[in-house]
Amino acid sequence: MAEIDNLKNRIIKDGMQKASEIEGEALKKVDNIIAEARKKAEKIVKDAKERAKEEGLKSSERIISGAELDKRNMILAAKQDLIDSVFKSAIQKIRSMKDDEYTALIEKLLLRNVESGDEEVIFAENDKHRIDSGLLKRVNEKLAGLNKQGKLTESRQTVGIESGFILKKGGVEVNCSIEALVWSLRESLETSIAAMLFGGK
Repeated sequence: MAEIDNLKNRIIKDGMQKASEIEGEALKKVDNIIAEARKKAEKIVKDAKERAKEEGLKSSERIISGAELDKRNMILAAKQDLIDSVFKSAIQKIRSMKDDEYTALIEKLLLRNVESGDEEVIFAENDKHRIDSGLLKRVNEKLAGLNKQGKLTESRQTVGIESGFILKKGGVEVNCSIEALVWSLRESLETSIAAMLFGGK
């Protein structure tokens, strides 16, 4: 699980960096989006009050409630975009690791995700030139020491992932792409990332 903790720490670090960045232009952008949302909502509320004279109180309350919901949704969308950027940044930084560091990460992910030890490994096309030829041999030796078969083979297939690999056995495929791994951590990290980015906003 150490590699997962390292990835979590990397994402949190990126979140802290992003938080400092939004103190400048990005923060102004968010503030502008929020201000625009409020302006539009207030216009809708104003119109609703005018219509209330004709349609009655209940209709007015419904329209005002809808306006407030629209405002919250616009603000939420702006915040979600910034949170997305943190996770996308983490993916990009992992892809930009030095080849030896990246290969070490892939090795750990293989050892963590292999079940039987005789799966077929389909590497992302972008990774084939980065990963050294002895990787699967090393992994197979370690798998044998873990009482697994140690017979992983590299597939000649290509898959539609940007980085990482797919484990395949029979008709079952396990997505071990870097993208899938990082996004799988989002649920556990989103609250802390949001707190760093927005505080009490």
